[in-house]
Amino acid sequence: MSERPHPSAGPAAPTPAPDRRRQRLASYTVRNMVYSTLLVLALVLVWWSLTYNPSEPEPRRVEVASTATYAQEQADWPVWVPEPDDAWSPTVVWFEPLEDVTTWHVSYVTPQGEYLAIHQADDVTQAWRDAVLAGGQRTGEAVLPGPDGEQQWQTWQAESGNAQNAWVLETQDAGTVIVHGTAQEDEARALLETVQARD
Repeated sequence: MSERPHPSAGPAAPTPAPDRRRQRLASYTVRNMVYSTLLVLALVLVWWSLTYNPSEPEPRRVEVASTATYAQEQADWPVWVPEPDDAWSPTVVWFEPLEDVTTWHVSYVTPQGEYLAIHQADDVTQAWRDAVLAGGQRTGEAVLPGPDGEQQWQTWQAESGNAQNAWVLETQDAGTVIVHGTAQEDEARALLETVQARD
């Protein structure tokens, strides 16, 4: 008696052909992922370049010459105008009242990164002195240059602020000149050596 074939037995099922559509989609997915990553990196780079802020920003440079010319035309005394080289960065310049006293002011960031300013006015008041010297105390004297050569200046010091070191000169014809800042005497001397008295 012959055996019947088992119902599950039969011709072998053909091996399915590779799904080309699925392979094509997979390759698109990888390519799209690479493109997306590059696009995101480009956007991050653009955002970073627009918002980059260095820890020590470059000091803002101002134009001294035009304000100095105006001060020279308006003042009744020779205006002391420094003319240092490019290692000095001018930051503020004005000619206007300070404590009701018409004042010439110019300040710099020094080559050593310190602050140094000149205030000059005639017929100054105690309130004007207090505003410029910021609570400093007289400590002695120093010989420093100016447009008229070496002269004896008062030295002042304060515990903090923009007048930690200050030098005060009472002149015959240019009123009161105060050089002050966080800079040391060598840089004050270097700045004063460049001063021209303009009238």
